[in-house]
Amino acid sequence: PKVTGDDLPSTLSPVILQDKLRDELGFDGVIVTDAMDMGAITKQFSNTEATIKAIQAGVDIILCPQGFVEAFDAVVKAVEKGEIEESRIDESVHRILKLKKK
Repeated sequence: PKVTGDDLPSTLSPVILQDKLRDELGFDGVIVTDAMDMGAITKQFSNTEATIKAIQAGVDIILCPQGFVEAFDAVVKAVEKGEIEESRIDESVHRILKLKKK
C-alpha cells in the first residue's frame, strides 16, 4: 500500500507492473504470475476476475488459475467485450515468442 496506495496484490497491480516494472525500471521481458490459486488472490477475487485483472495489469503468463478453462473463456469474453484490448494480448504473445526465439 505504501507504493501503490491500494491493497491490490502486486500480481494484479498496474502501478507495480506497468508504472514501476516496465516504465520506471525499463523491464521489457515476460511477466509471469506466481500461482493464482494462492490465498492472497483467491480470498479477494474470483478465478475469472483475478485472471482478467492480471492481464489488464500487464501479466503475460498466468500460472495455476483455479480453473483453466473458466479463466481462458473469461479472457476470450473480456476481449470480445473490449475489457481487454486485443493489442494487449498481442503484446504478450510478442514478448513470449521473442523469449522462445532467444
